[in-house]
Amino acid sequence: MNLVDILKRLLKTLKRKNSMKLKHFKKSEFTCKCGCGETVVNDELLYMLDKARSSAKLPFVISSGYRCPNHTESKKNPTSSHIKGLAVDIECKDSNTRAIMMDALVYAGFERFGLHKSFIHVDIDVVDKVSPVIWMY
Repeated sequence: MNLVDILKRLLKTLKRKNSMKLKHFKKSEFTCKCGCGETVVNDELLYMLDKARSSAKLPFVISSGYRCPNHTESKKNPTSSHIKGLAVDIECKDSNTRAIMMDALVYAGFERFGLHKSFIHVDIDVVDKVSPVIWMY
């Protein structure tokens, strides 16, 4: 992603921040699960997830959102986008649901996906990491 694209994305985020009302999520859904109670989540990520959820017409259950530096997974993977509040894992139990969710996530503008048999990872960490990309767990 080049500088012009990054600046355009930032401008969109700033415009949305003033008018953003989430239809499908509460920020508490993204709280670190280690017990610290911290919540860090990027507004652009929230906007994109809300757009995808509206498109999919299916519930998006966040199984992992923000992970503080003390979270077990953060210690295993210190470059994780979850630590920056730029990533989520969404529960997904079957192939049909996965196809509908993936279609909606692409429609919402996501370009980074990790696929697991029980969840879909999405993040917007496109400045530091390769994009577009899909990987398997």
